[in-house]
Amino acid sequence: MRMSLTVFGLPLDSYAAVAATAERSGWDAVWLADHLVTPVDYAPVYPYDPSGRPGYTVQTPLADVWVTLGQLSAVTSRIKLATGVYILPLRQPMVTARAAATVQTLSGGRLMLGVGSGWMREEYTAAGQDFDTRGARMDEIVAILRKLWTGEPVAHRGEHYDFEAVQMTPAPEPAPPPIVVGGMTPPALRRAARLGDGWFGPNAPLAQSVAAREVIEAERRKLGRDTLPFRYYVRVPDPWDAAELASFAAAGFEDVVVSLGQLAPNAARDRVAMLDGIEKLAAAAL
Repeated sequence: MRMSLTVFGLPLDSYAAVAATAERSGWDAVWLADHLVTPVDYAPVYPYDPSGRPGYTVQTPLADVWVTLGQLSAVTSRIKLATGVYILPLRQPMVTARAAATVQTLSGGRLMLGVGSGWMREEYTAAGQDFDTRGARMDEIVAILRKLWTGEPVAHRGEHYDFEAVQMTPAPEPAPPPIVVGGMTPPALRRAARLGDGWFGPNAPLAQSVAAREVIEAERRKLGRDTLPFRYYVRVPDPWDAAELASFAAAGFEDVVVSLGQLAPNAARDRVAMLDGIEKLAAAAL
């Protein structure tokens, strides 16, 4: 079983230490969660907590994922670097394509582009982007990214984006990054099957992750994509429970994602506890 770490809201000078410690301890990947801004007031509709609140506030520091991944690529050499997940329709697609291609090349091909449509209408409004069309725009953006990453002249005629021939050079090396689609809603699962190279799940019991995989695999078979490589990145409720980890492994899940909050009390705010937890869980589970 491979284990990776998802991080968000750290003091900006902690990310490099987290990635270096995770690499040294044998973790497979580090995923950076993403928000562009935090509206002071927003509706409590976060889908993965009964309170509707995501567990961060306007005081939580937000790091730009691309700048941070550039730093992490310079202080590591093996561990995969990922966005988990990047709110894709919140940005202009060429900006995303250029940033991802740069990180992919500078890191030696270690980027995984985890993407999602987001849930916070107020963040979209603040950024001047339409919330209600985010799903359709996300589908179109994925197609645009893959066109631009060829490094060849490409044009696009779509419902939401339209541009004459452009060329993005250099193309990402050694290859375009895999696109991993996040989310547990039916549209997100169908999108993962239709467009993704993998799926990034929320913190959920094993039965829910299995059910999500069944939906994705059924859709992949229907589309004739079931022979293509595809990886499932699943969250576990308690990574310290060896029996629970074993149950995920027995169900066929090879990639488990752990959040900093699961490592130790106040791990995101206590740097010593955070780094100690990364090393201890690796020693126990890897």
